[in-house]
Amino acid sequence: MSKLSNLQRFNQVLLAFLLVFGLMKLAAPFLIPVATGGLFAMMLVPVSRKLEKWGLPRLVAGLVCILTVLVILIVVLILLINQLTSLLSDLPQISDTMTAKLNHLHNLLALKINVSPQKQHEYLKKEVKDYIASLSQYIAGFVRVAGTILASFILTMVYAFFFLLFRQKLRNFVYLAVTSRIQPSEQPIIGAPSRDPGLIIGKITHVANSYVSGLFLVIMILSAANALGIYLIGIEHALFFGLMAGILNLLPYIGSIIGSLIPVLFALLTKDSLFYPLALIGFFIFLQMVESYVLTPNITGASIRLNPMITLMGLLFGGFIWGIPGMILFIPYLGIVKVIFDHVKKLRPYGYLMGKDPGMEVTE
Repeated sequence: MSKLSNLQRFNQVLLAFLLVFGLMKLAAPFLIPVATGGLFAMMLVPVSRKLEKWGLPRLVAGLVCILTVLVILIVVLILLINQLTSLLSDLPQISDTMTAKLNHLHNLLALKINVSPQKQHEYLKKEVKDYIASLSQYIAGFVRVAGTILASFILTMVYAFFFLLFRQKLRNFVYLAVTSRIQPSEQPIIGAPSRDPGLIIGKITHVANSYVSGLFLVIMILSAANALGIYLIGIEHALFFGLMAGILNLLPYIGSIIGSLIPVLFALLTKDSLFYPLALIGFFIFLQMVESYVLTPNITGASIRLNPMITLMGLLFGGFIWGIPGMILFIPYLGIVKVIFDHVKKLRPYGYLMGKDPGMEVTE
């Protein structure tokens, strides 16, 4: 009877996981803005508290926080658009350089595989013609995606504002659900037991705030370092490539690889010497080592104490459930789940399994 009961319990847990993650995948258009808005709100809570201490009403403080974020993002977007426009204006010159390199490649291929340059040109013309025929579809798809992203971002900021405005009500909801009473203040009580909801909520807010703000700080440092390094090596449009590589660092592991390959490929296509792509490769390897061993451990690593195995699994599973947004969002939310696990006795072994520290982090 006991074995049957254990089997039934296992089936119930498995069914619950399937239902939860199935609903997460089906409801992705609704849940992604909510999850992103929650992270933005937790990042902005200290700023909102500071503004409220200066005498601003919570409504005004929340609006100031959201508008500040919007202004910063608009400035970054304008910079990217200006740099992209400058890059597009240089396309004729880039095209001439690429044509010379392709002609040289055609001659090499003619010697190696005994296919004349004329046949190679005919094949390339056919491929380019097919690509141009489908280009309108790609542009239409890009416009639709851009519109969807813009709408989701606006919705995300609306959610973040409401989370900031009603954060005390959300905290009271957790208190009522756990202890059947309301906490008089949103500040955690000093000396509260480890399972006190106020302490757990405070740690969750601290984890999310430290991670998200630290991540943006790392992106700013990497963007500046990338732009400076690419400029010193002698590659044009260094600011565009630097900003792009820094922003792509939002994607753990793969983002830095993509962000470094694009300027290397640009250098290969536009420069006559191999010095430039090789110098870029060496620079990006050095910068990646600095980011992995210095910046991330000291800025964001102290808040998200997940071991590499769980981080990689969360990255892949987040991509499976929500695509690229899931790859970004699942890591901080896994850190939040770990905080909850560490403070619930029955779930503490799972928190230990997810962590990178050899010992238990929370004791009775």
